[in-house]
Amino acid sequence: MDDAIESLLEKKGETFQKLEKNTGISFIAFADRISGRIYDSIKSIDLIGDEIGAGYEIILSGYAPGHDSTSTMKRIRREIPELQVVSTSEKIEGMARDISFRNSSGKYLVPFSPELVYPVEYADILHSFMKFKIKRLFFSELPMLHRDLISDVGGWRPLRNGSDLDLFSRMAVNYGILACPTNMMWKDRITVKDVMGLRYPENMTGLSASERYLLTRDLIIACNHSFSDIREFTRIRKEYDGEGSMTLMLLAFLGSRLSDIKPVSYNRNNLVVVMESLLESLVLKEYLKVDGMEDRVYLQIDRAHMEFLNLRSRMFKDMKASLSYFLRDQI
Repeated sequence: MDDAIESLLEKKGETFQKLEKNTGISFIAFADRISGRIYDSIKSIDLIGDEIGAGYEIILSGYAPGHDSTSTMKRIRREIPELQVVSTSEKIEGMARDISFRNSSGKYLVPFSPELVYPVEYADILHSFMKFKIKRLFFSELPMLHRDLISDVGGWRPLRNGSDLDLFSRMAVNYGILACPTNMMWKDRITVKDVMGLRYPENMTGLSASERYLLTRDLIIACNHSFSDIREFTRIRKEYDGEGSMTLMLLAFLGSRLSDIKPVSYNRNNLVVVMESLLESLVLKEYLKVDGMEDRVYLQIDRAHMEFLNLRSRMFKDMKASLSYFLRDQI
């Protein structure tokens, strides 16, 4: 374990510089329906953007014909002039993300969930990160991505599920991650699975069989799961959560191999790629570069993904003792 940590410490540090004036932020979200929480969510993002004071816009994209006519959207448009609404032809999250990116003007992109209400304290954390000209993925419950990085690694791909993880894995390999997970939303149980946009559709209500299949297929592509991965992970999810259909996973795995969108392949699956880059950053305590993070850092991982990392990541096993502070009582 000591050797592993020492090798990480040999990495070169970045040069940090002052925040430029008029640095813009584009907050982007995907919504295929207008929920009751979307007003509160966008309002919280509006407060964060205003508090940062760097110029911002909020872009909501998704497949929602006629959504502007709803009372909720009328209220949001009336009260939040920074909001832009972009309709897409299909309910494909990655495609909507890419359209938001292409319609955005910010130097930084901040993906958020329209189902969550974010504390305004995130403004301080994001502003602190923006002070530094550092081209890495900023990982927190509100991730921040430099525009150049998104373009350099090819942007979001048209995946219905896991499109953020698919993008984050390319960023992790090419640029690395600065990990700043916080304890500010621990009551909402926001785990790394949620930050990376991983959804498991077996028990999601209101979905047809074909929708469940497509969501599962695209998740496998995003994660670059092998047959062994899906077999092991399905077993783990059944054990811990009582969920997981092996039949659906097998059909989706076969479909992923026939899809026009191919998995991005490294020497391990993409979930492990991102998590190991995140863990490196935490062990090196890089979060201390960000103002106010010392007492806030907290990595929340659900039980199924914790067990999967135990089995698939040598780094996670070797550094578990060093990670106990960040994981608190989870291990």
